[in-house]
Amino acid sequence: MKTTGMKHQLQALRRMNGRDGYALFMEQGTGKTWTLLADAERLFAAGRIDAMLVIAPKGVHTNWVRREIPAHMDCPLIARAWRSGATKRQLAYIDEVMAMRQHGDELHLRILTINIDALNTDAGFVYAKRFLSATRAILAIDESSRIKNPSSGRTQAIMRLSHLAEIKRIATGTPITNAPMDVFAQMEFLESGLLGTTSYRSFVSEYADLVSSNSPMIMNMARRNPKAAHAQIVARNEDGTPRWRNLDKLQKLLEPHSFRVLKKDCLDLPDKIYQQVYFELLPAQQRAYELLRDELRIESDTIAPAEMMTVSALAALVKLQQITSGFVITPQRDIMYVGDGNPRLAALLDLVEDAQGKIIVWARFKEELRAVAAALTQAGRVVVEYHGSVSDADRDRAVDEFQSGAANVFVGQPQSGGIGLTLTAAQTVVYYSNDYNSETRKQSEDRAHRIGTKTNVVYIDLVATGTVDESISRSLQRKSEMAAAILGDARS
Repeated sequence: MKTTGMKHQLQALRRMNGRDGYALFMEQGTGKTWTLLADAERLFAAGRIDAMLVIAPKGVHTNWVRREIPAHMDCPLIARAWRSGATKRQLAYIDEVMAMRQHGDELHLRILTINIDALNTDAGFVYAKRFLSATRAILAIDESSRIKNPSSGRTQAIMRLSHLAEIKRIATGTPITNAPMDVFAQMEFLESGLLGTTSYRSFVSEYADLVSSNSPMIMNMARRNPKAAHAQIVARNEDGTPRWRNLDKLQKLLEPHSFRVLKKDCLDLPDKIYQQVYFELLPAQQRAYELLRDELRIESDTIAPAEMMTVSALAALVKLQQITSGFVITPQRDIMYVGDGNPRLAALLDLVEDAQGKIIVWARFKEELRAVAAALTQAGRVVVEYHGSVSDADRDRAVDEFQSGAANVFVGQPQSGGIGLTLTAAQTVVYYSNDYNSETRKQSEDRAHRIGTKTNVVYIDLVATGTVDESISRSLQRKSEMAAAILGDARS
């Protein structure tokens, strides 16, 4: 390797040495990419592998080839990133990673990176399969929480590829985001039965208190749909939180097959500082909010938890959030504005005046992103944007300008920019709006808090008083506590 690993990275390498399957549960910013690359280079030097397939979220897979591999790896190699819809010329360039080695040629480590969602396409899946079939490869799943759902198409595609790999690795700082069951498919990828069973239903029964099949809820569901008689529904406490069990047992099962490290244990980083800024809805917003909330309660006695709601209730929940930002998107995709002002935007502008240094603003909805970027630009800030409507080239430019100092505000959507980016120039991170996804929240926080961060990072949540904003905050906290118990973070 061109670069030297830190103590905890070298410890991880020692732990997984000689293991055909292993999990790196390394918190964001602790260098899991370096560790995976060092492992691959070591295996290549030992003659165990001649190739590496990296499956990663969209955009992150290209970052491996553009930045991480050139910066760290020292062995002879050829690296290519898969492009969906590639032209013949582009495909010919990618195909160089599949070229047969001629007699006398130097042996190169061949690295292919591919967007995880490309495996849902025939072209992407077939190419990955061809690559693994033609090589002795290490198969690494970056941000492996993407395969936590055993029934999803991408999880099943990866499982069909797994037997073609010589070595298997998974890596994520957030392996458990919603429930203990999140780790089942990830560990099953490494080795079938690694957690004591190959049955997902048995796994659920072991780590969750389930609603009895004789309960009125299950019986009513079964009358409408006979298949529902076999549904596994997690029982709830009085406050609506799910009832998990045997978490200490699960933690002990995971420990021999995984390496867990937190930033606070291995990096001398400044602190994270959390704040909440509350604001009140305008009268027109409040009336619209209460009307929709009352309709929602027809199907649910409480607004949370979102995981138990019907599809129509979830749609209403999204609209409740939109109302708190002064708009509603109609079924026809039109935008209706609620009231004559936007107190959420006003609260953002107030706090930006006093915020220290560069600022990241994360928002859930495109209408919020548009409003935030326009208002901050009008206020004299130099703004760059990073979301689904921005081209790949402009996204790269946005990161470079923010990090270099050409821009002082980064406005982004966590689903697009919350993974794989380095935004250590920020001192203040504002969550204009959140959703219930704890992985999205954790990942987006760590864009600014990682190796290279020099000052304390202040995280500010804008919260509309007495609304779904407060429910989301409570849900994210509970999920964090559950994950910490299973991964041993509380003990650490």
